Amino acid sequence: MRKSHLSAAIVLILLTSATAVAWAARSAATRPSNASYTPPAETGMIYTVINYSRAGSVAQHTYVTVDSEDGSRTLIVPGPYLNSPCSTSTPSGFVFRLRHNMPDSIPVTITTTGTIVRGPYQGDVPMELLHACYKLVK
Repeated sequence: MRKSHLSAAIVLILLTSATAVAWAARSAATRPSNASYTPPAETGMIYTVINYSRAGSVAQHTYVTVDSEDGSRTLIVPGPYLNSPCSTSTPSGFVFRLRHNMPDSIPVTITTTGTIVRGPYQGDVPMELLHACYKLVK
C-alpha cells in the first residue's frame, strides 16, 4: 500500500510539472519578442535571426516591427508553404536585414511575433542563411 501511494505521488508531481512547462511555453509563444540595438557610428548591415511564430507545430506568418527615431515600419513575413518540409521542421525562420546608411548611433528596436534567435548586430552575414529553412528578408 505504501508503494502505491508513493507511485501516485510521483505521477502527480510529474503531471503537475509537465502542465506548468506546457503552460509557460504557450504563454511565452503568445508574447512578442523584442530586442534593442545601438549600432556603431559607421554604415553597414544590421542582421537579426528570427524563427517563425508557430501554431502547434506549423510555421505561421510572422510580424516584424522596426522602431527608431526615424519612424516605425511593420512588415509581415509569410511562413513556408504547408507542403514544404520547412513548415513543420525546426529550426526554420528568416534573417532580417536592415541597412544602416548614416554614420550615427540611433537606437533601433525590433519587435516580432516570432522568436529572436540572434541579434540584432552589425557585421558579417549570419550562418543561418546556409540552412535550407532560413531565408533573407530585406
